[in-house]
Amino acid sequence: MNSIRIAAVSLVALGWATGAQAQDVAQAADAASETGEEDLTGPGTIVVSGERIRGQLIVDQPPVAEYDSEDISAFGGSSIADIIAAIEPSTGGARGGRGGGGPVFLVNGIRVSSPREFRSYPPESIAKIEVFAEEVAQRFGYDPDQRVVNIVLKNDYSALTLEGELEAPARGGYWRNEEEATYLRIADGARLNFNLDFEDTSLLTEAERGFTVPSAIPGVADEAPFRSLVSDSWQVEGTANYARAFIDSGSSLSLNATASREESTGLSGLRDTGSAVEPIERRRRTDTLSLGAAYNRSIGSWKATFTSDAVLANGDTEIDRRNAAGFDTAETRTRTVVNKATLTGYPVELPAGEVSATLDLGFDWKRLESSDTRSASDASITRRRFDGGINLNIPIARRGEAWGAIGNASINLSAGAEDLSDFGSLTNWTAGLNWSPVEKLNLQVTRIWREAAPGISALGNPRIDEFNVPVFDFATGQDVLATVTTGGNPNLGAETQSDWKLGANWELPLDGARLQVDYGINRSRDVTLSSPAFTAAFEQAFPDRVTRDAGGELLAIDRRPVTLYETRSRTLSFGLSMRGRIGGSDESGGGRSGRSGGSRRGPPGEFGGGGENEAPRFDPERFAKMREQFCAAPATGTPDLSQLPEGMRARLVDADGNPDPARVEMLRQRLCSADGEADVGRFAALREALCAEPPRIDALPPQMLERLRGEDGEIDQERLNQFRARICAVEGTGGPPRGEGGQRGGGAAMNPFARRGGGGGGRYFVNLNHTIALQNEVTLAQGGPVFDQLDGYVLGSGAIPRHSTRLEGGMFMDGYGARLSGNYLGEAVLRGSGLPGSSDLFFGDLVTFDLRLFADLGQILKREEGFFKGFRVSFVVDNIFDGQRRVVDANGDVPDAYDPRRIDPVGRYLGIDLRKMF
Repeated sequence: MNSIRIAAVSLVALGWATGAQAQDVAQAADAASETGEEDLTGPGTIVVSGERIRGQLIVDQPPVAEYDSEDISAFGGSSIADIIAAIEPSTGGARGGRGGGGPVFLVNGIRVSSPREFRSYPPESIAKIEVFAEEVAQRFGYDPDQRVVNIVLKNDYSALTLEGELEAPARGGYWRNEEEATYLRIADGARLNFNLDFEDTSLLTEAERGFTVPSAIPGVADEAPFRSLVSDSWQVEGTANYARAFIDSGSSLSLNATASREESTGLSGLRDTGSAVEPIERRRRTDTLSLGAAYNRSIGSWKATFTSDAVLANGDTEIDRRNAAGFDTAETRTRTVVNKATLTGYPVELPAGEVSATLDLGFDWKRLESSDTRSASDASITRRRFDGGINLNIPIARRGEAWGAIGNASINLSAGAEDLSDFGSLTNWTAGLNWSPVEKLNLQVTRIWREAAPGISALGNPRIDEFNVPVFDFATGQDVLATVTTGGNPNLGAETQSDWKLGANWELPLDGARLQVDYGINRSRDVTLSSPAFTAAFEQAFPDRVTRDAGGELLAIDRRPVTLYETRSRTLSFGLSMRGRIGGSDESGGGRSGRSGGSRRGPPGEFGGGGENEAPRFDPERFAKMREQFCAAPATGTPDLSQLPEGMRARLVDADGNPDPARVEMLRQRLCSADGEADVGRFAALREALCAEPPRIDALPPQMLERLRGEDGEIDQERLNQFRARICAVEGTGGPPRGEGGQRGGGAAMNPFARRGGGGGGRYFVNLNHTIALQNEVTLAQGGPVFDQLDGYVLGSGAIPRHSTRLEGGMFMDGYGARLSGNYLGEAVLRGSGLPGSSDLFFGDLVTFDLRLFADLGQILKREEGFFKGFRVSFVVDNIFDGQRRVVDANGDVPDAYDPRRIDPVGRYLGIDLRKMF
């Protein structure tokens, strides 16, 4: 096609649209003319019209999971933070938590300075959420170790939300309450948000869970009432967010400010000061002030994003002395400023498509000051970091175009370097291949090499001693109370990571279902172990970190960070994501089709094969016959218009119902020329690419891509959705095209929960992720012994199961909703020292389920005003079956340190949540 334009009309397109759609397109063209838009109509141009929906991410990889506003209602969440927690099975990375465990967040396809900008927004403000694989993160200046979550917000939203929660264990002992007020307004390209949250949790002691702890203090029989399992704590946080889009310049600005205070008090037993017997307390207080800003604009044909995030945190910990009056104080002062700039553009066009390039530059500054009254001097660490990198996504094949026989394929290359004031220069590079051999299958392979420095907290946190901590001594098989030391280690080195990641994403032949399979191979040298666990393997590897008396009794453990020579791991993970409609008919919508029972349908058989109750479909043979008859008429005469759809005939006649010669001649020139004949095939291919789920942007012709791009060089979502809204609606229903076998992607035949007829219905979602740890080994020195952590020789934090599973599922229907969360941990083992009296520990598997039931009283009672409008009641039952992990030694006994009441002092947890929107 010579030119593709949103506001131009193609009579070729009209020629095979149904009557209803032809009228819609014609009206859109008239509207464009009335507004005085420049008419760039040319041979083969198309006009489409649709609602404004911006912010979806257009990349060559399909999403791992996606959810629209109706799906999100099934989560029953109170904020975007709740929704992110609910979809965690889909957002976890496949590289063993390399990126810190959390995803990269975008809002409307744009990078933000911090999740603080949006986490308190009500979920009702969300139009769509998309989750993408780790490789997509590189397009926004991040390393490929975090998945990408794109949150598309509604264009117009306003609400004040008040919420209160009261929760407590079924066994009693303590309670927790939370109150939150949120205001959000989205209008005219701007967002304004205020949020205030207060949370309070009471103390839970060992005595309240039935423990007895003998005391060495004369006159005291039991110290359990003075030992805490859950600290007494409270926190308050206030947030303000503002964002604004400037239409004239195509730029946008967002600002964030958050302030919080958190205090807690824990108990570690009793002390005798000589004059009194007092509880040993640990008092912590943390004050945090965070400021963030993001600015986006176009610089020529490039899209620029600038973000800055500053965090100031002060933490004070007071630890009562064990055998004397008074207390010691550990203080930390952290100052962090993170700045990042990215430029994204499309500098080169290849036969298979455009090359996308992302340039990123960053400047970070961090300072950690710590002091401890038990230390003769204070400590401080300052880190300045400059970094820069480039990412290229190079298309090498495109279905229907260059090398199209192999499908769609692209190569992703990136390289970067950073300079740290305390570690010198570090480098990284990545190479990946993305291949889609068939439309619904996407394969990826990525090679990652990176040097990484330990965090300044691992280097410089102050020393904190916690007294009387229950510990199982693997050397003797006894339970003891020991002193555990945590803090920083200034002698850590830089880590070298060398990884492979292979992935497959398959769109299943079920309503809204995708299967993601990932295989990761991680190899690292000089690895920082931030929080080592006390095990027999740990004592063997680091004997100087364990203190014993002359009789071999365990006295103290130093759990400050250590460096491991080499780690090796392999993981295989499976992720299944499903969403769709429960009940309801095809006409009431379902899955991704977005079908509407109010959509108009043309008469049966208009260029289609549908019957009376089936949407008409484009039939190339019938259209070819119509075109042949139309073009066979003499050029000087009037062709037979009776074979044309009613909507087209209406466009070709004047006010009196007679054929308009000028309009008929225009159609003849478009339809009967050689270009017009070729346009039919090109249009069919164009429609197939546009109407795929997700749309195959890389299969569109370069001229169309150019027209679809906005001023920032990115695909303009408004224009794209306008194309899809009309081009994909020619079947008469407004949804995507029929797939293989003539079925729609969201029709009842593809949705096991849908039914035909009736209308209405609800929504459901299921996210299931299963991970298999195939290898997890540690080597302390070159040529030294290998510790197989899966076999129980663990140096890290606790026993490592081979199998783990996460489940999130929910439904919402007629005002009632339910969400079920499941978690499975497989069996694991911790090996003893092998000395006489030592014992292995065996961890049983654990399955827990959490249930959230909620009811929208306004919808149930059909109240459009008054108190019940926007009022929701939720009931929470966590750990429904009170599942507890059983840990036993070789004799089948449960060590005190691994008593289920210590591992999980909460157990079954009950709560009620009242939420009102104004």
